[in-house]
Amino acid sequence: MKDPRSMSMMNKFIKVLLFAAFCPPPDIPAQTIESLMKELPPYFSILTTWGVRPDWDETSENVYFLNKIVGDVFKINVKTREVSCVTGGFYHGGIFRAQCLTNGDLLLAMGGDTFDAKNPERDRHTGLQLHLLRKNDLKHPLPLGEMCEEGPAVSKQQMKIAWTLVGQREICTADIVYEDGVPRLINKRLLLSYQDSSAYVRLETQDFRPPDDRELIFTHYWGDERDAYHHSQTCGIDLQNGKITDYTHIPDSYNEAEGIFPDGRYAMIESDRHQPMALRNQYKLDVYKLKLDGSGKAERLADFSIRYPGVLRSDNPVVDRQGKFIAVQFGFMAGAGDGRGIFLFDLDKYEAMKAKAGTGDTAP
Repeated sequence: MKDPRSMSMMNKFIKVLLFAAFCPPPDIPAQTIESLMKELPPYFSILTTWGVRPDWDETSENVYFLNKIVGDVFKINVKTREVSCVTGGFYHGGIFRAQCLTNGDLLLAMGGDTFDAKNPERDRHTGLQLHLLRKNDLKHPLPLGEMCEEGPAVSKQQMKIAWTLVGQREICTADIVYEDGVPRLINKRLLLSYQDSSAYVRLETQDFRPPDDRELIFTHYWGDERDAYHHSQTCGIDLQNGKITDYTHIPDSYNEAEGIFPDGRYAMIESDRHQPMALRNQYKLDVYKLKLDGSGKAERLADFSIRYPGVLRSDNPVVDRQGKFIAVQFGFMAGAGDGRGIFLFDLDKYEAMKAKAGTGDTAP
């Protein structure tokens, strides 16, 4: 017969092992989302406690997002909080980006046909395949015959896209047309090339500027052999005359273009301009509302990188098509684009609190 005392000690030991295996220590970021929301103003609310890279649908009723950096696309209804998997009907080598076109179809940037669990981001900087997923047929992504690097840009007004070519030194644009329900690209043209510039310059498309789509907002990165991305500016290129405008012009800072407002007067950016110089260019970022008038003026909307230094930042902000809400990622210091959950920033509540306070910024 086994010794009851030995059995009791063994059971306790097993419980300790199970607790260690399934309960992360208290400083793990997954446990901070709900607690941090208690400290923030009422214009913040949690949409999800998992997922990355949000994008609004064409109605502003749903938010698309990925379950992880390389994964599947999900959709959440903002009012009901109902979640559904969008890309579960077909096999793929990992989806990196999903963006909603003006007709409700999805533009997908996908990895190769195989997925390598030991190197999940293998295809991120070697070429992503552009596919279109029809909203009425979620089982058959249709190839567009182009490769991109990082995120493409989609127009909110017309069936037009832009993407950065592999190598991130050139940008192309094209229009999407359908023939017997099958999409293809027409009017493709090279919009911008930095092939003759420094080897450590990179480009990334972001948004066509509404309401007339005459300008493409993009990010211009530069760095060195260790990191080609640690400086960045938000820029725009006129699609008719090729004129480039630097909208942030802070050379010793990180200023990446993100979502855009439907009136085209403002864009959202990720920036570290609030950090002391010694902490800049280290991706210690928060989200700002940038005025697109050339002044460089920007209003900070969150302070996660200061409030939770080394653990949390706010990033990947996208504005709905009515300019009422911003979906923002809980970004964790675990790599570019990585995060764990999405919150909603209510712009009407924010402006009301700002007006009541009587002075500009009410960012927490």
